[in-house]
Amino acid sequence: MHIQPVSLKTLTVSILIVLGSISIFLLFITTLYFRDAALDSQSRSLSRMVGVASQEVVKQVHDRSFILGTTLQSRGEFRDAFDKLKLGAGHAAMHEVLNDPFEHGFVNASTLDLVKLRVYDLDLKWMAESGLGAAGLVPQLDPVLFGQAVKRQGAERLKGVGGLWRSAEGPLYSVLVPIGGLRIVGYLEVVVNPTFNLASVATMTRMPLSLHNAEGKMLYQSQGYAARQGKKNLSVEYILSSGSGAPAYRLVSLDDVEPLNAAMARSGTIAALAFVILIGVSVMAGLWFFNRFLFQPVRTMQNEMERSAQGDFSVTVGGHILKEFHALAAAFNVMARKVEGSIHELQRLSSVDGLTGINNRRHFDLALQSEWQRAQRSGKELSLIMLDVDYFKQYNDTYGHLAGDDCLRIMGALLSGAVQRPGDVVARYGGEEFVILLPETTAQGALFLAEKVMDELASLNLTHALSPLGGRVTASMGCATCKVAGPCKAEMLVAEADKALYRAKETGRNRIVA
Repeated sequence: MHIQPVSLKTLTVSILIVLGSISIFLLFITTLYFRDAALDSQSRSLSRMVGVASQEVVKQVHDRSFILGTTLQSRGEFRDAFDKLKLGAGHAAMHEVLNDPFEHGFVNASTLDLVKLRVYDLDLKWMAESGLGAAGLVPQLDPVLFGQAVKRQGAERLKGVGGLWRSAEGPLYSVLVPIGGLRIVGYLEVVVNPTFNLASVATMTRMPLSLHNAEGKMLYQSQGYAARQGKKNLSVEYILSSGSGAPAYRLVSLDDVEPLNAAMARSGTIAALAFVILIGVSVMAGLWFFNRFLFQPVRTMQNEMERSAQGDFSVTVGGHILKEFHALAAAFNVMARKVEGSIHELQRLSSVDGLTGINNRRHFDLALQSEWQRAQRSGKELSLIMLDVDYFKQYNDTYGHLAGDDCLRIMGALLSGAVQRPGDVVARYGGEEFVILLPETTAQGALFLAEKVMDELASLNLTHALSPLGGRVTASMGCATCKVAGPCKAEMLVAEADKALYRAKETGRNRIVA
């Protein structure tokens, strides 16, 4: 029996066709799994988005409730009623004061569902509560919130503390506001129903929302939720827990997956078509490559061998074949060397302070080194103003950290508006400390700018009740000017400005020392 040998060309073509068919088959199998993976990823992503939105809503509830409590406890009639209550004779007056927000409205009334107002002594024992609002609440602080509040010491007691808790009326949110300012005499509890606010999660996420309590009872359903239930939707759930860790709310959002399915089907079809075309082009290119660099040289070698077998010994068999393969190997080596290279890691460092919007410490350090070197070359003066907000810790303790952040933003805006030249650098140096770098500026120029800043700050007349300097926000400044020469370093300028600032604070604050 004669067996016809398979040619190298036939074998290569067959292998390419088989590999192409297997690749196309694997593409369709992968597409089926990709849809489930995409939906799962979409569900997790949307669940995180709902979680972030609900946490933001809870934070807004906390802030608005704290403002309500702070406003109420600062009223004179509240303080009078509380003083009488401590003596056992002010229950009627306190009852009337606590009922007032329910009867006449309050700050953020349109954004809060006020449930109850309750007053406690320094030991967090119940003293009185509003007659209006929910009637089924136990007259005591939530145990988890009590545990958080009772552990606080010192200045921590001046801050408001809040938390989500479960009651017989359903999930509620309480904020404990200190009474009496820096000298705490008791606490005011503001109890609100966050269900009203959590409805805004639907607007924030742009998805219909159904809100349920821990027992599964539906508390709220946004417009369009029922209409979307009959369609192809991706159900996204998020559990909002109370302070004890127990589930308080179950948020269910519906995401329309029809566009996602259509997009995946369209992408799958395009990818399959493109892959088929790519496989076809690759097979054709492969056939041409093998024919040009393998099949033709092999046929030439075969002809040369036949000629040699016929007696033509002048033919060198395979000489040019070795040359072609050698050239091919050399080409690959060249290509490999071109591919090899180093990998550069790019880092984008922010140069802006996230709170105030002005330059940060790193930007100032780079600018100082640059301007220092320039001053060395030019021989001109380089000035620096270092500024510190007076009694800023007391400001934070009195008005809260949010108000303190606003104060720093105002200071940053004031300094940015005070400088006129593009080369001047205003930066937040750290905490409540700011710096102004003034290239080519004399000591008189720096002092003039510092006085200008001092005047503009005074004109703002920002209230600071605990400041002994007129009850307003003030600042101390230190100015330093040098003419760069010799081996001195830029840090010396910073050190001199810092010394001047220290003397300004040591000699009474709200002044400039140059």
